[in-house]
Amino acid sequence: MSDPIPRPSLEQYLLDTGIVDKSELNLAKKLQERQRGPLVMILLELSFIDLDQLSGLLNLYGVHWT
Repeated sequence: MSDPIPRPSLEQYLLDTGIVDKSELNLAKKLQERQRGPLVMILLELSFIDLDQLSGLLNLYGVHWT
């Protein structure tokens, strides 16, 4: 049995798929340092992602929520 293909980091995935650009990601990361919250929630607060994208990201990275 082969090893599963590793997923890219969340940051790399966001950039590779064009969900955010480098400047948006950098701003979100700066705010994350101050607020100490999850990056995806900061992106949502900044309207860089919407609820559908948040749901997709959480599912992609194995976070189950309802």
